[in-house]
Amino acid sequence: MTEKETKQWLSRAYKIEQQIQSKTEQIEVWKSLANKMTSNLSLINGGSGDNCRMETYCNKIADAQAEIARQQIELINVRKEIEDTINKVQNVTSRLLLEQRYLLCKSWEDIADFMDLSVEYIKRRLHSQAIKDITKILQKSTSKCS
Repeated sequence: MTEKETKQWLSRAYKIEQQIQSKTEQIEVWKSLANKMTSNLSLINGGSGDNCRMETYCNKIADAQAEIARQQIELINVRKEIEDTINKVQNVTSRLLLEQRYLLCKSWEDIADFMDLSVEYIKRRLHSQAIKDITKILQKSTSKCS
């Protein structure tokens, strides 16, 4: 596994969280549209085309909610896998950096403030070393499975 692949592997939880957020925003849009439909239906009697659109919005909302539930389960499993791997890092500072970045999804600036270090030092030195440490751990775990 390359260091680039390691970063992608560590970023999986963040990407799932983004997908969940996007689906949640879509649900809000569909709910808003469905509410507008409800208001229109109460003013007009018998618009069958409107009922069909209402059903479509309700189905989209239900499908998105089911997808969010599936993604939340996936997120729990992925976060656990990432956390277990980060906990194998020997260096406490590297482990803390990895937790802040990949489990808490904090910005480089927030991590630098938290650790009382410069952003440049965090990104160029600490993160680089932490990624090397995780890459070695992942390579060992994949070689055991082979």
